[in-house]
Amino acid sequence: MFDGETARYVSIVAAFWVSLGSGTHYVYSAYGPQLAARLGFTATESSIIATLGSVGVYFSGPPAGVIIDRKKPHIPIAIGGCLILLGYMLMRFAFISNLRSVAFVGIWMIVASSGNTFAYHACVKCAAVNFPHRRGTATSFPIAGYGLSALFFSQIGNAAFPGDTGKFMLMLPLLTSGLVFVGLPFVRHIPIKKIEDSEALVVEEVADDETQALLRRSATDSSSEGKFSKSKEATYSTITEFERDSASTSGSESEEVVSMVDEVILPESDEVDIHGWALLRDWRFWIHFSIHGLLSGCGLMYILSAGYVLRALYTYADPYISPVSLQRNQAIQVSLVSIFSFVGRIVAGYSADKLESRGYQRMWVILASACFFVLAQIGGLTITSNNFMWFISIFNGFGYGVLFGSYASIISKIFGLKRFSENYGFLTCATVVGSDIFAFAFGAIYDSNSYFIDPDEYMMGMNMTMIDPNVRQRQTGQICEIGHYCYRDAFAITLPGSIIAVFLAASVIYYENRKASRIELENAVVAIVDTESTNDDATLVSN
Repeated sequence: MFDGETARYVSIVAAFWVSLGSGTHYVYSAYGPQLAARLGFTATESSIIATLGSVGVYFSGPPAGVIIDRKKPHIPIAIGGCLILLGYMLMRFAFISNLRSVAFVGIWMIVASSGNTFAYHACVKCAAVNFPHRRGTATSFPIAGYGLSALFFSQIGNAAFPGDTGKFMLMLPLLTSGLVFVGLPFVRHIPIKKIEDSEALVVEEVADDETQALLRRSATDSSSEGKFSKSKEATYSTITEFERDSASTSGSESEEVVSMVDEVILPESDEVDIHGWALLRDWRFWIHFSIHGLLSGCGLMYILSAGYVLRALYTYADPYISPVSLQRNQAIQVSLVSIFSFVGRIVAGYSADKLESRGYQRMWVILASACFFVLAQIGGLTITSNNFMWFISIFNGFGYGVLFGSYASIISKIFGLKRFSENYGFLTCATVVGSDIFAFAFGAIYDSNSYFIDPDEYMMGMNMTMIDPNVRQRQTGQICEIGHYCYRDAFAITLPGSIIAVFLAASVIYYENRKASRIELENAVVAIVDTESTNDDATLVSN
Protein backbone atom coordinates (compact mmCIF):
# COMPACT_ATOMS: atom_id res chain seq x y z
CA MET A 1 0.00 0.00 0.00
CA PHE A 2 2.82 2.41 0.98
CA ASP A 3 6.56 2.30 0.42
CA GLY A 4 8.71 1.46 3.46
CA GLU A 5 9.50 5.01 4.56
CA THR A 6 5.93 6.27 4.14
CA ALA A 7 4.50 3.19 5.86
CA ARG A 8 6.61 3.89 8.94
CA TYR A 9 5.10 7.36 9.32
CA VAL A 10 1.58 6.14 8.54
CA SER A 11 2.08 3.55 11.26
CA ILE A 12 3.05 6.28 13.75
CA VAL A 13 -0.11 8.26 12.94
CA ALA A 14 -2.25 5.14 13.27
CA ALA A 15 -0.53 4.29 16.58
CA PHE A 16 -1.47 7.75 17.86
CA TRP A 17 -5.06 7.19 16.72
CA VAL A 18 -5.36 3.79 18.42
CA SER A 19 -3.73 5.09 21.60
CA LEU A 20 -6.22 7.96 21.66
CA GLY A 21 -8.95 5.34 22.04
CA SER A 22 -6.93 3.40 24.62
CA GLY A 23 -6.41 5.99 27.35
CA THR A 24 -9.96 6.02 28.69
CA HIS A 25 -8.92 4.84 32.15
CA TYR A 26 -8.09 8.48 32.87
CA VAL A 27 -11.61 9.61 31.91
CA TYR A 28 -12.98 8.00 35.10
CA SER A 29 -12.82 11.25 37.08
CA ALA A 30 -15.20 12.82 34.51
CA TYR A 31 -18.03 10.41 35.37
CA GLY A 32 -16.85 8.60 38.53
CA PRO A 33 -18.57 10.88 41.10
CA GLN A 34 -21.88 10.69 39.19
CA LEU A 35 -21.60 6.90 38.92
CA ALA A 36 -20.88 6.68 42.65
CA ALA A 37 -23.78 9.02 43.55
CA ARG A 38 -26.29 7.01 41.50
CA LEU A 39 -25.18 3.63 42.83
CA GLY A 40 -24.63 4.82 46.40
CA PHE A 41 -20.86 4.25 46.55
CA THR A 42 -18.63 6.02 49.05
CA ALA A 43 -15.41 7.78 48.05
CA THR A 44 -13.44 4.75 49.23
CA GLU A 45 -15.59 2.41 47.10
CA SER A 46 -15.19 4.74 44.14
CA SER A 47 -11.43 4.70 44.75
CA ILE A 48 -11.54 0.89 44.78
CA ILE A 49 -13.19 0.89 41.35
CA ALA A 50 -10.60 3.37 40.04
CA THR A 51 -7.79 1.29 41.54
CA LEU A 52 -9.18 -1.88 39.98
CA GLY A 53 -8.96 0.00 36.69
CA SER A 54 -5.27 0.59 37.45
CA VAL A 55 -4.91 -3.12 38.23
CA GLY A 56 -6.35 -3.91 34.80
CA VAL A 57 -4.11 -1.38 33.06
CA TYR A 58 -0.83 -2.28 34.70
CA PHE A 59 -1.08 -5.91 35.84
CA SER A 60 -2.12 -6.89 32.33
CA GLY A 61 1.14 -5.35 31.11
CA PRO A 62 3.39 -8.46 31.47
CA PRO A 63 0.98 -10.95 29.82
CA ALA A 64 0.14 -8.40 27.14
CA GLY A 65 3.86 -7.86 26.63
CA VAL A 66 4.45 -11.57 26.05
CA ILE A 67 1.83 -11.57 23.26
CA ILE A 68 3.05 -8.28 21.79
CA ASP A 69 6.68 -9.42 21.69
CA ARG A 70 5.76 -12.67 19.90
CA LYS A 71 2.87 -11.68 17.60
CA LYS A 72 2.11 -9.03 15.03
CA PRO A 73 0.55 -5.86 16.50
CA HIS A 74 -2.84 -6.56 14.90
CA ILE A 75 -3.57 -9.38 17.34
CA PRO A 76 -3.13 -7.50 20.67
CA ILE A 77 -4.85 -4.41 19.23
CA ALA A 78 -7.88 -6.49 18.20
CA ILE A 79 -7.97 -8.11 21.65
CA GLY A 80 -7.80 -4.68 23.22
CA GLY A 81 -10.67 -3.27 21.15
CA CYS A 82 -12.95 -6.16 22.08
CA LEU A 83 -12.16 -5.91 25.80
CA ILE A 84 -12.74 -2.15 25.83
CA LEU A 85 -16.14 -2.52 24.17
CA LEU A 86 -17.25 -5.34 26.47
CA GLY A 87 -16.03 -3.76 29.70
CA TYR A 88 -17.56 -0.31 29.26
CA MET A 89 -20.87 -1.65 27.93
CA LEU A 90 -21.35 -3.74 31.07
CA MET A 91 -20.36 -0.85 33.31
CA ARG A 92 -23.08 1.20 31.63
CA PHE A 93 -25.49 -1.68 32.20
CA ALA A 94 -24.80 -1.42 35.94
CA PHE A 95 -25.42 2.35 35.81
CA ILE A 96 -28.75 2.28 33.96
CA SER A 97 -29.96 -0.80 35.92
CA ASN A 98 -29.00 0.77 39.26
CA LEU A 99 -26.98 -2.36 40.03
CA ARG A 100 -25.29 -1.38 43.30
CA SER A 101 -22.35 -3.77 43.26
CA VAL A 102 -18.78 -2.57 43.60
CA ALA A 103 -17.55 -6.04 42.58
CA PHE A 104 -19.56 -6.07 39.34
CA VAL A 105 -18.51 -2.59 38.26
CA GLY A 106 -14.91 -3.24 39.36
CA ILE A 107 -14.58 -6.48 37.39
CA TRP A 108 -15.70 -4.86 34.16
CA MET A 109 -13.49 -1.86 34.83
CA ILE A 110 -10.58 -4.33 34.96
CA VAL A 111 -11.68 -5.84 31.64
CA ALA A 112 -11.95 -2.46 29.89
CA SER A 113 -8.65 -1.26 31.35
CA SER A 114 -6.87 -4.44 30.29
CA GLY A 115 -8.08 -3.78 26.76
CA ASN A 116 -6.48 -0.33 26.95
CA THR A 117 -3.13 -1.92 27.79
CA PHE A 118 -3.18 -4.50 24.99
CA ALA A 119 -3.84 -1.88 22.32
CA TYR A 120 -1.62 0.85 23.78
CA HIS A 121 1.48 -1.26 24.49
CA ALA A 122 1.31 -2.74 20.98
CA CYS A 123 1.41 0.79 19.55
CA VAL A 124 4.37 1.83 21.72
CA LYS A 125 6.35 -1.29 20.78
CA CYS A 126 5.59 -0.76 17.09
CA ALA A 127 6.81 2.86 17.24
CA ALA A 128 10.03 1.82 19.02
CA VAL A 129 10.76 -0.94 16.48
CA ASN A 130 10.06 1.24 13.45
CA PHE A 131 12.35 4.04 14.66
CA PRO A 132 15.07 2.28 16.67
CA HIS A 133 17.42 5.26 17.00
CA ARG A 134 14.71 7.85 17.63
CA ARG A 135 12.80 5.82 20.15
CA GLY A 136 12.11 8.70 22.50
CA THR A 137 10.54 10.88 19.81
CA ALA A 138 8.76 7.99 18.07
CA THR A 139 7.22 6.47 21.20
CA SER A 140 6.13 9.90 22.41
CA PHE A 141 3.39 9.97 19.72
CA PRO A 142 1.35 6.95 20.89
CA ILE A 143 2.18 7.85 24.49
CA ALA A 144 0.86 11.38 23.88
CA GLY A 145 -2.30 10.05 22.23
CA TYR A 146 -2.89 7.91 25.31
CA GLY A 147 -2.59 10.98 27.52
CA LEU A 148 -4.83 13.10 25.29
CA SER A 149 -7.65 10.56 25.48
CA ALA A 150 -9.21 12.04 28.63
CA LEU A 151 -9.47 15.49 27.03
CA PHE A 152 -10.91 14.10 23.82
CA PHE A 153 -13.69 12.05 25.37
CA SER A 154 -14.55 14.34 28.29
CA GLN A 155 -15.01 17.32 25.96
CA ILE A 156 -17.06 15.36 23.43
CA GLY A 157 -19.25 14.00 26.23
CA ASN A 158 -19.65 17.42 27.84
CA ALA A 159 -20.59 19.04 24.53
CA ALA A 160 -22.90 16.30 23.27
CA PHE A 161 -24.49 15.11 26.55
CA PRO A 162 -24.21 17.83 29.22
CA GLY A 163 -25.28 16.42 32.58
CA ASP A 164 -26.36 13.07 31.05
CA THR A 165 -23.98 10.46 32.46
CA GLY A 166 -25.95 7.57 30.95
CA LYS A 167 -25.45 8.74 27.39
CA PHE A 168 -21.83 9.61 28.11
CA MET A 169 -21.23 6.03 29.28
CA LEU A 170 -22.79 4.74 26.05
CA MET A 171 -20.58 6.97 23.91
CA LEU A 172 -17.47 5.76 25.72
CA PRO A 173 -17.40 2.09 24.58
CA LEU A 174 -18.67 2.78 21.07
CA LEU A 175 -16.31 5.62 20.22
CA THR A 176 -13.21 4.21 21.93
CA SER A 177 -13.43 0.76 20.38
CA GLY A 178 -14.28 2.40 17.05
CA LEU A 179 -11.02 4.37 17.09
CA VAL A 180 -9.06 1.23 17.92
CA PHE A 181 -10.55 -0.84 15.10
CA VAL A 182 -10.23 1.97 12.53
CA GLY A 183 -6.49 2.36 13.20
CA LEU A 184 -5.77 -1.37 13.53
CA PRO A 185 -4.88 -2.18 9.86
CA PHE A 186 -2.22 0.53 9.69
CA VAL A 187 -0.24 -0.23 12.86
CA ARG A 188 2.42 -2.68 11.72
CA HIS A 189 6.14 -3.40 11.97
CA ILE A 190 8.06 -2.13 8.94
CA PRO A 191 11.25 -4.14 8.18
CA ILE A 192 14.39 -2.05 8.49
CA LYS A 193 17.78 -2.71 6.94
CA LYS A 194 20.12 -4.38 9.42
CA ILE A 195 23.90 -4.34 9.68
CA GLU A 196 26.15 -7.18 10.69
CA ASP A 197 28.95 -5.17 12.27
CA SER A 198 29.90 -1.62 13.11
CA GLU A 199 32.09 -1.22 10.01
CA ALA A 200 29.00 -1.46 7.80
CA LEU A 201 28.08 1.99 9.02
CA VAL A 202 30.72 3.37 6.65
CA VAL A 203 28.56 4.20 3.66
CA GLU A 204 29.71 5.71 0.39
CA GLU A 205 27.69 8.87 0.84
CA VAL A 206 29.65 9.81 3.97
CA ALA A 207 32.98 11.00 2.69
CA ASP A 208 34.01 12.92 5.77
CA ASP A 209 37.45 11.75 6.91
CA GLU A 210 36.78 12.30 10.60
CA THR A 211 33.61 10.21 10.43
CA GLN A 212 35.51 7.45 8.64
CA ALA A 213 38.22 7.53 11.30
CA LEU A 214 35.64 7.40 14.08
CA LEU A 215 33.95 4.35 12.60
CA ARG A 216 37.27 2.57 12.08
CA ARG A 217 38.14 3.22 15.71
CA SER A 218 34.83 1.69 16.75
CA ALA A 219 36.02 -1.80 15.78
CA THR A 220 39.04 -1.65 18.10
CA ASP A 221 37.03 0.10 20.81
CA SER A 222 34.42 -2.65 20.67
CA SER A 223 36.98 -5.39 21.20
CA SER A 224 38.86 -3.56 23.94
CA GLU A 225 35.72 -2.69 25.85
CA GLY A 226 34.96 -6.38 26.07
CA LYS A 227 37.70 -6.50 28.70
CA PHE A 228 35.56 -4.26 30.84
CA SER A 229 32.23 -6.13 30.27
CA LYS A 230 31.05 -3.68 27.64
CA SER A 231 30.94 -5.84 24.52
CA LYS A 232 27.15 -5.78 24.11
CA GLU A 233 26.91 -2.02 24.47
CA ALA A 234 30.00 -1.02 22.48
CA THR A 235 28.35 -0.54 19.11
CA TYR A 236 25.44 1.35 20.67
CA SER A 237 28.00 3.70 22.22
CA THR A 238 29.64 4.11 18.81
CA ILE A 239 26.35 5.00 17.15
CA THR A 240 25.55 7.48 19.93
CA GLU A 241 29.00 9.07 19.55
CA PHE A 242 28.57 9.06 15.79
CA GLU A 243 25.24 10.86 16.08
CA ARG A 244 26.67 13.30 18.62
CA ASP A 245 29.64 14.17 16.41
CA SER A 246 27.44 14.51 13.36
CA ALA A 247 25.20 16.94 15.23
CA SER A 248 28.13 19.35 15.43
CA THR A 249 28.56 19.41 11.63
CA SER A 250 26.77 21.81 9.30
CA GLY A 251 22.97 21.66 9.10
CA SER A 252 22.23 19.71 5.91
CA GLU A 253 25.22 17.40 6.34
CA SER A 254 24.21 16.64 9.92
CA GLU A 255 20.64 15.80 8.93
CA GLU A 256 21.91 13.47 6.18
CA VAL A 257 24.21 11.60 8.56
CA VAL A 258 21.57 11.23 11.29
CA SER A 259 19.06 10.03 8.72
CA MET A 260 21.44 7.28 7.58
CA VAL A 261 22.16 6.22 11.14
CA ASP A 262 18.41 5.96 11.74
CA GLU A 263 18.08 3.55 8.83
CA VAL A 264 20.29 0.87 10.36
CA ILE A 265 19.93 -1.24 13.48
CA LEU A 266 22.07 -3.78 15.17
CA PRO A 267 21.57 -7.50 14.72
CA GLU A 268 19.43 -8.85 17.57
CA SER A 269 22.35 -10.96 18.84
CA ASP A 270 24.35 -7.78 19.56
CA GLU A 271 21.57 -5.93 21.37
CA VAL A 272 21.17 -5.74 25.13
CA ASP A 273 18.57 -8.32 26.18
CA ILE A 274 17.76 -8.44 29.91
CA HIS A 275 14.42 -9.98 30.80
CA GLY A 276 12.64 -12.45 33.06
CA TRP A 277 14.51 -13.41 36.23
CA ALA A 278 17.57 -11.49 35.07
CA LEU A 279 15.43 -8.34 35.02
CA LEU A 280 14.03 -8.98 38.50
CA ARG A 281 17.52 -9.62 39.89
CA ASP A 282 18.84 -6.35 38.43
CA TRP A 283 18.94 -3.66 41.15
CA ARG A 284 18.54 -0.95 38.50
CA PHE A 285 15.08 -2.28 37.70
CA TRP A 286 13.97 -1.91 41.32
CA ILE A 287 15.28 1.65 41.56
CA HIS A 288 13.27 2.59 38.46
CA PHE A 289 10.32 0.58 39.77
CA SER A 290 10.36 2.67 42.97
CA ILE A 291 10.65 6.00 41.14
CA HIS A 292 7.88 5.08 38.73
CA GLY A 293 5.61 3.77 41.50
CA LEU A 294 5.97 6.87 43.68
CA LEU A 295 5.44 9.40 40.89
CA SER A 296 2.70 7.60 38.97
CA GLY A 297 0.94 6.86 42.27
CA CYS A 298 0.92 10.58 43.11
CA GLY A 299 -0.35 11.37 39.62
CA LEU A 300 -3.08 8.75 39.52
CA MET A 301 -4.38 9.62 42.98
CA TYR A 302 -5.24 13.08 41.72
CA ILE A 303 -6.29 12.07 38.20
CA LEU A 304 -8.81 9.51 39.48
CA SER A 305 -9.96 11.63 42.42
CA ALA A 306 -10.06 15.06 40.76
CA GLY A 307 -13.86 14.88 40.64
CA TYR A 308 -14.00 14.63 44.43
CA VAL A 309 -11.46 17.42 44.89
CA LEU A 310 -13.59 19.61 42.64
CA ARG A 311 -16.84 18.68 44.42
CA ALA A 312 -15.30 19.54 47.78
CA LEU A 313 -14.09 22.98 46.64
CA TYR A 314 -17.22 23.87 44.66
CA THR A 315 -19.66 22.57 47.27
CA TYR A 316 -17.83 24.61 49.91
CA ALA A 317 -18.27 27.72 47.75
CA ASP A 318 -21.86 26.93 46.70
CA PRO A 319 -23.76 23.92 48.15
CA TYR A 320 -26.49 24.43 45.53
CA ILE A 321 -24.32 24.32 42.42
CA SER A 322 -26.18 22.57 39.60
CA PRO A 323 -25.13 19.07 38.44
CA VAL A 324 -24.64 20.38 34.89
CA SER A 325 -22.30 23.15 36.10
CA LEU A 326 -20.43 20.70 38.31
CA GLN A 327 -19.93 18.23 35.47
CA ARG A 328 -18.84 21.01 33.13
CA ASN A 329 -16.18 22.09 35.62
CA GLN A 330 -15.12 18.46 36.06
CA ALA A 331 -14.61 18.23 32.31
CA ILE A 332 -12.48 21.39 32.39
CA GLN A 333 -10.15 19.95 35.04
CA VAL A 334 -9.93 16.59 33.27
CA SER A 335 -9.12 18.47 30.06
CA LEU A 336 -6.37 20.47 31.73
CA VAL A 337 -4.77 17.30 33.07
CA SER A 338 -5.10 15.65 29.66
CA ILE A 339 -3.75 18.61 27.65
CA PHE A 340 -0.66 19.02 29.81
CA SER A 341 -0.13 15.29 30.00
CA PHE A 342 -0.16 15.29 26.19
CA VAL A 343 2.30 18.20 26.04
CA GLY A 344 4.51 16.55 28.67
CA ARG A 345 4.66 13.28 26.76
CA ILE A 346 5.65 14.98 23.51
CA VAL A 347 8.21 17.23 25.18
CA ALA A 348 9.68 14.36 27.23
CA GLY A 349 10.34 12.05 24.28
CA TYR A 350 11.99 14.75 22.20
CA SER A 351 13.95 16.15 25.17
CA ALA A 352 15.23 12.72 26.17
CA ASP A 353 16.58 12.12 22.65
CA LYS A 354 18.17 15.58 22.56
CA LEU A 355 19.79 15.15 25.96
CA GLU A 356 21.28 11.81 24.99
CA SER A 357 22.56 13.17 21.67
CA ARG A 358 24.42 15.85 23.64
CA GLY A 359 25.94 13.35 26.05
CA TYR A 360 23.50 13.78 28.96
CA GLN A 361 21.36 11.15 30.64
CA ARG A 362 17.69 10.67 29.90
CA MET A 363 17.11 10.50 33.67
CA TRP A 364 17.29 14.30 33.83
CA VAL A 365 13.81 14.26 32.30
CA ILE A 366 12.57 12.00 35.13
CA LEU A 367 14.13 14.34 37.69
CA ALA A 368 12.23 17.24 36.11
CA SER A 369 9.01 15.19 36.28
CA ALA A 370 9.54 14.54 39.99
CA CYS A 371 9.98 18.29 40.60
CA PHE A 372 6.68 19.03 38.84
CA PHE A 373 4.97 16.45 41.06
CA VAL A 374 6.40 18.12 44.17
CA LEU A 375 4.83 21.43 43.05
CA ALA A 376 1.49 19.71 42.39
CA GLN A 377 1.41 18.15 45.88
CA ILE A 378 2.24 21.50 47.47
CA GLY A 379 -0.67 22.97 45.53
CA GLY A 380 -3.00 20.24 46.80
CA LEU A 381 -1.95 21.02 50.37
CA THR A 382 -2.33 24.78 50.17
CA ILE A 383 -4.96 25.73 47.57
CA THR A 384 -8.32 26.48 49.19
CA SER A 385 -10.29 28.01 46.29
CA ASN A 386 -11.79 26.31 43.26
CA ASN A 387 -10.48 29.25 41.19
CA PHE A 388 -6.93 27.94 41.56
CA MET A 389 -7.54 24.24 41.07
CA TRP A 390 -6.00 24.64 37.62
CA PHE A 391 -2.56 24.83 39.29
CA ILE A 392 -2.84 21.27 40.65
CA SER A 393 -4.26 19.95 37.37
CA ILE A 394 -1.58 21.55 35.17
CA PHE A 395 1.47 20.55 37.18
CA ASN A 396 0.11 17.10 37.93
CA GLY A 397 -0.77 16.50 34.27
CA PHE A 398 2.53 17.80 32.93
CA GLY A 399 4.59 15.80 35.45
CA TYR A 400 2.61 12.65 34.65
CA GLY A 401 3.06 13.17 30.93
CA VAL A 402 6.80 13.73 31.25
CA LEU A 403 7.10 10.58 33.38
CA PHE A 404 5.35 8.29 30.92
CA GLY A 405 6.72 10.08 27.86
CA SER A 406 10.32 9.27 28.76
CA TYR A 407 10.34 6.00 30.69
CA ALA A 408 9.59 3.80 27.68
CA SER A 409 12.80 4.90 25.93
CA ILE A 410 14.78 4.62 29.19
CA ILE A 411 13.70 1.01 29.74
CA SER A 412 14.42 0.02 26.13
CA LYS A 413 17.85 1.63 26.42
CA ILE A 414 18.82 -0.12 29.67
CA PHE A 415 17.27 -3.56 29.19
CA GLY A 416 16.98 -3.86 25.40
CA LEU A 417 14.27 -3.67 22.77
CA LYS A 418 13.78 -7.39 22.11
CA ARG A 419 11.61 -7.92 25.24
CA PHE A 420 10.67 -4.29 25.64
CA SER A 421 6.90 -4.77 26.02
CA GLU A 422 7.37 -7.47 28.65
CA ASN A 423 9.90 -5.40 30.62
CA TYR A 424 7.85 -2.22 30.35
CA GLY A 425 4.83 -4.16 31.55
CA PHE A 426 6.71 -5.21 34.69
CA LEU A 427 7.80 -1.63 35.31
CA THR A 428 4.30 -0.21 35.02
CA CYS A 429 3.08 -2.66 37.68
CA ALA A 430 4.70 -0.16 40.06
CA THR A 431 1.84 2.20 39.25
CA VAL A 432 -0.65 -0.19 40.86
CA VAL A 433 1.36 -0.29 44.07
CA GLY A 434 1.70 3.50 44.27
CA SER A 435 -1.85 4.30 43.22
CA ASP A 436 -3.32 1.67 45.57
CA ILE A 437 -1.65 3.20 48.60
CA PHE A 438 -2.36 6.82 47.74
CA ALA A 439 -5.88 6.35 46.30
CA PHE A 440 -7.06 4.29 49.27
CA ALA A 441 -5.63 6.92 51.60
CA PHE A 442 -7.52 9.63 49.69
CA GLY A 443 -10.79 7.68 49.86
CA ALA A 444 -10.49 6.94 53.58
CA ILE A 445 -9.65 10.57 54.38
CA TYR A 446 -12.50 11.92 52.24
CA ASP A 447 -15.01 9.46 53.73
CA SER A 448 -14.05 10.43 57.27
CA ASN A 449 -14.95 14.06 56.52
CA SER A 450 -18.21 13.54 54.59
CA TYR A 451 -21.77 12.24 54.81
CA PHE A 452 -24.23 10.79 52.29
CA ILE A 453 -27.52 12.18 50.95
CA ASP A 454 -29.55 9.61 49.01
CA PRO A 455 -30.64 11.19 45.69
CA ASP A 456 -34.01 9.37 45.60
CA GLU A 457 -34.98 10.28 49.17
CA TYR A 458 -33.93 13.87 48.63
CA MET A 459 -36.08 14.20 45.50
CA MET A 460 -39.10 12.72 47.33
CA GLY A 461 -38.75 15.47 49.92
CA MET A 462 -38.39 18.11 47.24
CA ASN A 463 -41.68 17.63 45.36
CA MET A 464 -42.21 21.36 45.57
CA THR A 465 -39.64 21.76 42.81
CA MET A 466 -42.31 20.47 40.45
CA ILE A 467 -44.29 23.58 41.35
CA ASP A 468 -41.52 26.14 41.67
CA PRO A 469 -38.67 25.56 39.20
CA ASN A 470 -36.71 28.45 40.78
CA VAL A 471 -36.05 26.45 43.95
CA ARG A 472 -32.40 25.37 43.78
CA GLN A 473 -31.52 21.79 44.65
CA ARG A 474 -28.47 21.07 46.75
CA GLN A 475 -25.91 18.39 45.92
CA THR A 476 -26.73 14.77 46.64
CA GLY A 477 -24.59 11.70 47.04
CA GLN A 478 -21.46 12.01 49.16
CA ILE A 479 -21.14 15.50 50.58
CA CYS A 480 -18.19 17.19 52.26
CA GLU A 481 -18.61 20.80 53.32
CA ILE A 482 -15.19 21.73 54.75
CA GLY A 483 -13.44 22.58 51.49
CA HIS A 484 -9.85 21.46 50.99
CA TYR A 485 -9.77 19.92 54.48
CA CYS A 486 -11.88 17.12 52.98
CA TYR A 487 -8.78 15.68 51.29
CA ARG A 488 -5.79 17.79 52.43
CA ASP A 489 -4.18 15.00 54.47
CA ALA A 490 -3.93 12.83 51.34
CA PHE A 491 -1.54 15.34 49.78
CA ALA A 492 0.43 15.35 53.03
CA ILE A 493 1.13 11.68 52.25
CA THR A 494 1.99 12.10 48.55
CA LEU A 495 4.32 15.09 49.06
CA PRO A 496 7.02 13.06 50.88
CA GLY A 497 6.62 10.34 48.23
CA SER A 498 7.40 12.78 45.42
CA ILE A 499 10.38 14.19 47.36
CA ILE A 500 11.78 10.65 47.80
CA ALA A 501 11.43 10.17 44.01
CA VAL A 502 13.48 13.37 43.46
CA PHE A 503 16.23 11.95 45.66
CA LEU A 504 16.22 8.55 43.88
CA ALA A 505 16.31 10.10 40.39
CA ALA A 506 19.20 12.37 41.40
CA SER A 507 21.03 9.35 42.85
CA VAL A 508 20.68 7.43 39.57
CA ILE A 509 22.10 10.39 37.64
CA TYR A 510 25.05 10.66 40.05
CA TYR A 511 25.77 6.91 39.86
CA GLU A 512 25.63 6.83 36.05
CA ASN A 513 27.91 9.87 35.79
CA ARG A 514 30.46 8.18 38.06
CA LYS A 515 30.18 4.99 36.02
CA ALA A 516 30.66 6.88 32.74
CA SER A 517 33.73 8.68 34.13
CA ARG A 518 35.26 5.38 35.22
CA ILE A 519 34.67 3.77 31.82
CA GLU A 520 36.11 6.83 30.07
CA LEU A 521 39.23 6.56 32.24
CA GLU A 522 39.56 2.84 31.52
CA ASN A 523 39.20 3.46 27.77
CA ALA A 524 41.88 6.16 27.95
CA VAL A 525 44.25 3.71 29.65
CA VAL A 526 43.54 1.09 26.97
CA ALA A 527 44.16 3.68 24.24
CA ILE A 528 47.52 4.65 25.77
CA VAL A 529 48.54 0.98 26.04
CA ASP A 530 47.50 0.34 22.43
CA THR A 531 49.44 3.41 21.26
CA GLU A 532 52.59 2.36 23.10
CA SER A 533 52.25 -1.16 21.69
CA THR A 534 51.87 0.24 18.17
CA ASN A 535 54.94 2.45 18.62
CA ASP A 536 56.98 -0.51 19.90
CA ASP A 537 55.91 -2.58 16.89
CA ALA A 538 56.87 0.26 14.54
CA THR A 539 60.28 0.55 16.23
CA LEU A 540 60.92 -3.18 15.83
CA VAL A 541 59.97 -3.05 12.15
CA SER A 542 62.26 -0.08 11.49
CA ASN A 543 65.14 -1.84 13.22
